[in-house]
Amino acid sequence: MSEHNLQHIQNSLDNFFKRFINTYEAHSGILPITEYDAQWLSECQQGKPFMSEQMQHSIHWQPVQRAHNDDFSGLEKALEIQLHPDIKIFFSHYWSDHIDAIFQQGNLSLMFIWNKADMQRLIENQLGHVLTKTRNKQALTFFIACTDTDYIISIENETGQVVLERPGYAIEKVLATSLTDFLDALDYGRLS
Repeated sequence: MSEHNLQHIQNSLDNFFKRFINTYEAHSGILPITEYDAQWLSECQQGKPFMSEQMQHSIHWQPVQRAHNDDFSGLEKALEIQLHPDIKIFFSHYWSDHIDAIFQQGNLSLMFIWNKADMQRLIENQLGHVLTKTRNKQALTFFIACTDTDYIISIENETGQVVLERPGYAIEKVLATSLTDFLDALDYGRLS
């Protein structure tokens, strides 16, 4: 993949996060809020913890661009494959909490990385997913979002297409030809 295409994908992700924060602040007047856990810190956290209306420790947060991207060579070596560049950029360009979004009249939650320990947990979960795909002789995918149903949304490793599938089963539907097209089509929030 050319340097120009990689930059285009990074720009698309940058724009996605800018739109998310602008939309959230326009509707609520504040940054997003998440539960605060002193054992689960992130560069995303903004300000000091506080008690929310639900009487839980909470903190404001926002996506933060990472100073350096993770090296996926260990995962690639373990799987004996080359990861699609979109997968690497999606998971290593920003620290972020999960983000609820709507795609084609369905709810989903995009799974971003909160901190380094979260990245390790993601790699372990992706490894299990890929091993199941390999055992079932299915196209390799890496999940990026979950839905309100038993479906997940993944990036197909060979083509970079964003697809809908159930864990352990073959791809059922192509949702977008690229991660950029998928991100550009998302609305923020949840359908009731």
